[in-house]
This record gives sequence, structure tokens and C-alpha cells, in this order.
Amino acid sequence: MIVGGICLLTAGPASAGPANRKLHHQSNDRSHHSFSAPVPINITGFGAPLPAVTRSYADLKAFSEGQINFKEVETLPDVGPIFNGVSCAGCHSQPAIGGGGLFINEVRVRNNQAPGPVHLFAADNMLRGGWQTQGPATIFPSGVESEPLGCQITSPGCALSACQQEEKSRTTFAWNLPVCDTTSPDYAGGGNCIVGRAATAVFGFGLVEAVSDQALIQLADNEPASVQGSVKFVTEFGQQRVARFGWKDDHATLRAFSGDAYLNEMGITNPDNSAEISSCALNQYQFGVLLQTRAAPEDETEGDGRADIDRFSDFMRALSPPPVLPFTESARFGSRLFDQLGCGGCHTATLTTAPNPASFIPPTTGGIPISSSLNHALSSQVFHPYSDFLLHDMGSLGDGITSGSAGPTMMRTAPLWGLRAKSTFLHDGRAADIATAIILHDGQGKTASQAFQALSASRQQALIDFLSSI
Repeated sequence: MIVGGICLLTAGPASAGPANRKLHHQSNDRSHHSFSAPVPINITGFGAPLPAVTRSYADLKAFSEGQINFKEVETLPDVGPIFNGVSCAGCHSQPAIGGGGLFINEVRVRNNQAPGPVHLFAADNMLRGGWQTQGPATIFPSGVESEPLGCQITSPGCALSACQQEEKSRTTFAWNLPVCDTTSPDYAGGGNCIVGRAATAVFGFGLVEAVSDQALIQLADNEPASVQGSVKFVTEFGQQRVARFGWKDDHATLRAFSGDAYLNEMGITNPDNSAEISSCALNQYQFGVLLQTRAAPEDETEGDGRADIDRFSDFMRALSPPPVLPFTESARFGSRLFDQLGCGGCHTATLTTAPNPASFIPPTTGGIPISSSLNHALSSQVFHPYSDFLLHDMGSLGDGITSGSAGPTMMRTAPLWGLRAKSTFLHDGRAADIATAIILHDGQGKTASQAFQALSASRQQALIDFLSSI
């Protein structure tokens, strides 16, 4: 469905999982087959806290308060003046709070020299209608926040506001730019292009943060040359760290990940990102509502040593990984095929957290370290994300955007755990099912993709059964 120029990738019913869709491949004697799932797709348990967190009142309280902040809807004049959404949960919702996105929630432009994404919405076209009535009563005395938050900058029919005009100029965005294709002559000639990105699930991210830098560096060193990943270093809170979060490995810690998202996705300044992206609506009013103030940061560290970005981090850090389903005989066979095809070369099945994650997990903006009980819960844990969290050259599957040392064809290996809860796949939802996502792998993933396409229909289904269980 196309709404306002953005492809909204909506989910079907819970039972309409990947295994129910038609699977297209290129085997020796057939072009496609249709399969049906033998049992409903089970998504119970997504979004739960780590078991150890439930045994600590203080940790569970921090998780619960963080969850409340994560789903809180931000309002004017704090939100914006340019933004992509008004709530963390608005983008991280499938199949539970903390999950992935149902649609493209962010757009990047190749020739954008400014950091950050294109912002779809703006405070100065967010309100409509003035005061409203219900019988004799006045309702919405200051106007109604439009759904979906005003016209999107990506819509060809949007009469751009002053803020959106500024955004268009700042980012070089145009609604008719093509999707980046790193193999096209236009791209090779320097042509401008855009790429959409869907939000990734944050389940189990506390365990990912708790893996030491050295473990990821060693993992890269041990990978076969043909699929060897690249380590990306970033500087956060005065230290050089190995990145692991974001489609291009832009962050190493959940605090930095949260602070960047609060500013760039919701337009809310915070202790780690105190400079406004724009002052385009400063001191302006619509229907009596102030659109933007000079207050900075809008998210302040409170008496408990936590700002909202710290509470977001508390919530994500304590989230359990996606639950695993019991393996059927087909799924067990699929797990062996996964290794035989070479998928595990990048999608590493098993990682182990550091013995003392508190030694490198940053404290809150108010200087509060993670609790000793949470540190214990995250210490020396063996978990199964099916990702090395490193950058790999994905050839034509690359998003065409450069981010630091992550070039146009470089993408972080997406974790495969919880795959059954997704409705669309790959960085911009271009694949409607797991099979298509595998087929579209290129670059360092091409050999495994070709091996999958050469499998019989029943073996392809076994691999999908495995991926739908982890």
C-alpha cells in the first residue's frame, strides 16, 4: 500500500507467516512452488524481560519504567520541528513493543552531506482544523494533530511547509529520486538516489551490547576470507568501540543508539545530542500551539540520574531474545542445510557475552552504572542471534549510502532470531518472504544464495522451517 509516497508494508494475520507464501527460486526444473505451514506461527513471549530481571525488583522496575517511556507519545513543542515519528514504539512494534517496523520509517539520500535521515514530517504542518466541538462542548481547543502527522515530504502531492522546504534543500531530497542501485550506470556516474529503511527489532540487544569488542574483532579474524566481515570502529563517550547497532553499524552502545534516535527520529534534543537539527519553527504558533522552543536539552537528566534516553536503554538492555520454537524434523534438517550452504559464515549462530560487561557499558547521563544484578544477568551468557554484527560487502543488495567506514555496498549482518515475527525482510522491506530475502543476497552472500536456489523445493522448505523456528 502506498501512502503519501512511502510504501507502508502492512502485516497480515498472525497465521500468514513466511511459510504460507509462495516461494520463488531457480532450480533445475521448476521456477516456483507453493508451501503451507503445518502449524500456526507462534509469537508468544516476544518483548519479555530477561528471566534474571524478573527476579530483581529494582531491575524489573527500571525495565517497566523504560518500557513506559519507550511507548510514550511525544507532543509539541518538544517533538520536532522535523521528525519521523512521535514514539519509539511507533516504529518498534512488531510483534511486540521493542520489535521491528511494519513500514519504511526512514529515508536516506546518497548526496546528502548533512548527517541523519530525511525527516518525513514537520511541526509547521502537523496541526489542522483549529478548535473543534462536540455538541456544546469545545474539544481540541488548539487544533488536531493530523494523521499521519501532516503530509509527508515524500508525497508528490504534499504542499511543503517552510520546515520541509528547508529539509528538502538541506538533504538534496526529491520525491522522484530512484532507489539506490549500486550496479546501475546512473549510480556509477554519481547520480543521486534514495533508500528506505525499516526499524530493526531490539530484542536481546542487551546481550549484544555485552559482547566485548575483542570478541567481535576475533570473530572477524576467524571468518573465512570469502565471507570475512569488517569491524567498524566508532567513538562514543570518549572511547573507541566496535559498532554493532544499526543497518550500517553506526553505534556500539545502547545509550548512543537511543540518543541518536531521539534526536534524528523524533527531533528531541537530549544530554548526548543537545543541538537542534533545525530552528525552522522557532517561536512559531499554529492554532495557539507553540511549535518549537529554544529549550535544550528537551530531554533532561532527572534526579534519579536518568534521562529518557537512559530509560530507553534500560528497557532495551533488559529485553529477552526472541523465544525459540521446538524444532520439527524438517527444521532440524534445515539447520544442517543452513551450515552446509555457508549461511553461518556471516550469520553466526552463537556468541558469548563478556565476564564483566559493566566495565565497558557506559553509565547513564547522570553517571549511574548498570546495577550489579543486571551486570551479573548479562555476564558470560551464551546466546544465539545468528549474526556476527559485522559489516559485509553485499554487492547489489547494498543500500548505496556511505556511513563512515561503511561504504555503499556494506551492510551489517542482520540477526535472524525472531525472523518468524517479521512481515517483510531486508533493510527496506523489499522482500515479502524469507525465500526472496535469501535469493536477493549478493556480494559475499551470493554463493549461499545460489546454493539455496539449487535446492529442491522440500529442502528449501526445510531451511525456511528452521529459520521460522529460531
